[in-house]
Amino acid sequence: MQDQVSARSGLAVSWPKSPAERSERDTAVRSLLARELTPDTAVQIALLNSPELQATFEELGISEADLFASGQLHNPTFFASTRWSDSRPRGPDAEFSLTADLLDDFLIPVRQRVARSQVAAAENRVARAAIDLAAQVKIAAYTLAGRQMFRGRLESTLDANQAASDLAQRQFDAGNISRLDLARNQAAAQEARLQLMRADAQIQLGRETLTRLLGLGSEQAQWKLAAELSAPPEAAEQTPSDLESRALAQRLDFSAAQADLAAAQSSFELRRKTRLSPAGVNVGVDTERNPDGSRVTGPQVSLGLPIFDQGQADLARLGAEVRRLQDRALGLKSAITSEVRAARAALLAARSVTDYYNLTILPQRQLILKETLLNYNAMQKSSYELLLAKEEQLMAEREGIEALRDYWIARVELERAVGGRIGLLASSGPGAQPAR
Repeated sequence: MQDQVSARSGLAVSWPKSPAERSERDTAVRSLLARELTPDTAVQIALLNSPELQATFEELGISEADLFASGQLHNPTFFASTRWSDSRPRGPDAEFSLTADLLDDFLIPVRQRVARSQVAAAENRVARAAIDLAAQVKIAAYTLAGRQMFRGRLESTLDANQAASDLAQRQFDAGNISRLDLARNQAAAQEARLQLMRADAQIQLGRETLTRLLGLGSEQAQWKLAAELSAPPEAAEQTPSDLESRALAQRLDFSAAQADLAAAQSSFELRRKTRLSPAGVNVGVDTERNPDGSRVTGPQVSLGLPIFDQGQADLARLGAEVRRLQDRALGLKSAITSEVRAARAALLAARSVTDYYNLTILPQRQLILKETLLNYNAMQKSSYELLLAKEEQLMAEREGIEALRDYWIARVELERAVGGRIGLLASSGPGAQPAR
């Protein structure tokens, strides 16, 4: 299971069972928290430390215990009785027997094969839970990083607007601008401060969400996340059919569904082949001591005869379970391929939007602000027009950051749909540029 998660995420997963292993895990988590977190290091902490994920691992422990039990011989049955005769000789009549279910012991290899299939299914389900957690952590980290980026832009804007408001106050005091121009400059600074307060609240909510996903307590909540989202990387095309094939080959929920189906088919075939065999074959030895002191000893065999119950209900139930799992696997296959196509389309669209903001929208807004400032200094534009140009640039920067955040979230969703890390996907637009 650890290998499956590592192959798909590139990160280690921990299932500590002893105090020493837990101590080693805690040391690794503290070491990671001491550094600035990235989405990948946040995922690593969650895979090591999440209590919900650790609880899910115990499902695998239960399946492994069932596998061990399937290979054990059943305990024999000991029987004893004592009777007294009402005539001479009046000594006790004692009988003892020891029997074991021979048929059940012959079925050990079959039971183990079924149990191994169930363990494989449990491994896939648990590994899938770990990969889902990794996706949730990455989405939370990218969302928080985007909010931190926008807060940085807001802080710069607030500084500029506050300086403009102070200058406007001095100009008004000198009689160079109207009260309306002063109020507009003050309102811009106040609005920037209000947006900064809202951004701080959103950042705090995002930190709490990520802290919870990482499985950290309040005493460990002082971690630091990298404040910037990286630009989309250079990309190479991957076709939908390539991604669909990879998803069906490595999606753990699909593997689990196939393992469940295989286990159900094995159970059905086993019951079908043994439906007319004895319900039980108990073989043992019986000894009896008569009142006269003589003893009789010999083998004992008891058979459960399939006269009335010939497994009809069991076969009907197991057959229905096989058909149910077949339909479930078929439906899951269709859902996976559709999910991959939709996630790929969303990623390409997000990449195109991000590129368009970086190459077109943001440079245009910066040019407009620059020209407006030049005209304002030449007294050809009013302070209101300058403030409007600043607000439009800030809005464009915010939308550009949101587009970049959406790109990385869409990438996570595609990796979740495919069931592991993907190569890079090219957009239909121009190449990516560094995030501003």
